[in-house]
Amino acid sequence: MRTQASIYSKRNPQLVKLFEGAGQPSKLMCVALDYAKAQHTALLCNGSGDLIKGAFAIDNNPQGVAQLLKQVRAACKLRNIRPEHVFFGGEDSPSFAENFVRALRKEKFLVVRVNAWEAKQQRDNFQASSDALDLLGIARCCLKWRAQALFDPPAAYANLKIATRDRDKLVRQRTLISNRIHTSVERLLPGFLVPDQSGVPPFGEASLALMEQGLSPGSLKKRPRAKLALWLGHRGVDKPLEVAAQLKHLATQVLGPAPEQTLLLQRSLGILVALYRCLEESIGVLDREVAYWLARTPGALLTSIPGIGVTLAAGWTAELGAPTQWQALPRLCSYAGVVPRTKQTGGPGKEPVVGSVQARCNKRLKNVLLLAVEKVRAHGPEQLTRCAQELEARGAHTQFAMAKRLLRLGKCLMLSGTLYRPKALLDPDTTPATLAAYYQELWTKLPLKWKAKADLNDVFAPQHPLGQWRNMARELYALELRLPGQRASHASSALTP
Repeated sequence: MRTQASIYSKRNPQLVKLFEGAGQPSKLMCVALDYAKAQHTALLCNGSGDLIKGAFAIDNNPQGVAQLLKQVRAACKLRNIRPEHVFFGGEDSPSFAENFVRALRKEKFLVVRVNAWEAKQQRDNFQASSDALDLLGIARCCLKWRAQALFDPPAAYANLKIATRDRDKLVRQRTLISNRIHTSVERLLPGFLVPDQSGVPPFGEASLALMEQGLSPGSLKKRPRAKLALWLGHRGVDKPLEVAAQLKHLATQVLGPAPEQTLLLQRSLGILVALYRCLEESIGVLDREVAYWLARTPGALLTSIPGIGVTLAAGWTAELGAPTQWQALPRLCSYAGVVPRTKQTGGPGKEPVVGSVQARCNKRLKNVLLLAVEKVRAHGPEQLTRCAQELEARGAHTQFAMAKRLLRLGKCLMLSGTLYRPKALLDPDTTPATLAAYYQELWTKLPLKWKAKADLNDVFAPQHPLGQWRNMARELYALELRLPGQRASHASSALTP
């Protein structure tokens, strides 16, 4: 965290304060931890780097926590170190170490994490790797104050990160299964998943049911056209008679599989479709969880930007956390991996050389931002789409430049607690009637983004960010802002331009 009084931008202020409170480095203890599933490895040293206790194993359970704290307290008593001048440090804690770290924080100890790449650079030996060498690198990073303090984030942000990351994994698995389904269908009935050839929407209810019931050219030829059309109509297919005729025509125009392979391919396809349905259902459940937790964070305000829906806003919020803890915009862009490397040397008159984008970044956040850029360019407001066109005309890297603008815009919305407004409406002289008309039009679209994934009464509850904005707009602009299904009040005094 950069301060005006220090040239060290990445020093942890909490560690600096801890060292100052101890008075001298020898009166402070660093406990370096190398996490593992069954047993962690620990090392004790003082603030000067003097070794207090070499590497020793700690079980990853309550007894291990008690054993580690016993060792620490015994060393504190022997070295005359006060317990409040002890801190723990390790690399980015994996899932199997989260509960262990939380148990240490419950004991009121400061726990920090160091960057794994930076810890590696502090090792004495780059040719070998062991727990002892890794511990030395971690301890040296901690004593140089290059670490970030760990804390328990609000439940909404922690649960949102779990839900969004689990959803991303399921979506990737669904893509893998759908690709396997395409491969099986191309063997059984080529062209069935091409709407122009079969007439059936791919991966719709009718498409999935046909694949489950033994898809093949022969099975379609045997089904009477009228019964097939009735069956398709019950599964939501438009113009079922035409689609039934198109399917039977397709069955006569393609080559089928070998007879000895047909049954196996049909069974395999049925299993893949069952997996696809299960993943679809699971993703739907997580979508509702994502929307539930997003509604409780300021990230819900991001859905007011045209083109950005619940899923993108949730991924954005989950990876960055609470907006009050966001770093400055340049470091935020670097963390998201949307700025290239630059190198400037040879005096102030020399222009910097722009290189490639760094690989060390939050790749999930980067993907979310680049997807948001594509959605905004396709469906966003005129101001942002025109900005993208101007950047492209100048030869700039449009995606990265727009990602930086979206980061700045999102930070502003989440900190101010307001919805997106075009630049023309940010003028202080904008009349209340103009703002009321804009908010009323925005309201016709905003609930629709949430309707399929969440309870609107919960999303716009008075204690949640969107509900707080809704109450503010009602009071300032006399807008009714009814939710879908709510009855209009008898006396509406909404402002009109």
